[in-house]
Amino acid sequence: MSLHRFYCNPLTESPVELAGTEAHHLISVLRLKAGDKVELFDGAGTVAVAAIREIVKRQVILQTEQIQRYPPRTSGRIIIAPGISKGERFDWLIEKCTELRTSHICPVIFERSVKQAANPKVIERWTKIAISAAKQSRRTFLPRIDPPAPLEDVLETLRKEYPDCRLIAGSLSTEAVPLTGQLFGQNDVAAFIGPEGGFTEAEQALLKDCSVQLVRLTDTVLRTETAAIAFASVLCALRDIVPK
Repeated sequence: MSLHRFYCNPLTESPVELAGTEAHHLISVLRLKAGDKVELFDGAGTVAVAAIREIVKRQVILQTEQIQRYPPRTSGRIIIAPGISKGERFDWLIEKCTELRTSHICPVIFERSVKQAANPKVIERWTKIAISAAKQSRRTFLPRIDPPAPLEDVLETLRKEYPDCRLIAGSLSTEAVPLTGQLFGQNDVAAFIGPEGGFTEAEQALLKDCSVQLVRLTDTVLRTETAAIAFASVLCALRDIVPK
């Protein structure tokens, strides 16, 4: 049976401490005790088996064993750039894209995106959702999650950070080609998912100027979060079945 899994950052070879929600889950929900073993991960490539050494009030002291460090992916990275949507709908997108092993989530503020009040703690909330999804899916690396930004800023960021990245955008246009017919190999791929009102003419022109290829997944109009998860599913599946 798999060991219970907990997020711990930093994760070192010396005794480490769990506190907060992770400690609460271990102590009060799972009711683990001294001597029990668990798996720890730091979301940045380090995984360890650890033995519970001591439980003091709301803190857990563990002794790490069998530490393994994995290198980050440098190719075949899947970047999802979806239009921002309200509350729980976007939370669900974060959760599922994490489970599918997307590398980077870049929320985009399109001209037709639903206007929302600025929330300085939104990245903190999304990170907690990603941690929970990574624990459940046994993912080693957490996805990078950016603050929401306008389309032109996201395009600039992606072109700088992934110079050889294939840029695609979901579309029902007659110019769009089937996504499942594309061959990406181990190339990085960034998929733009527009708002439910669609791209404006100016946004379409900007995407075209940046050599973004229009691709089609279905003939139906999907909610933003549905399309983002569908694109992530197809792209991650295409990546993972190709020999490295």
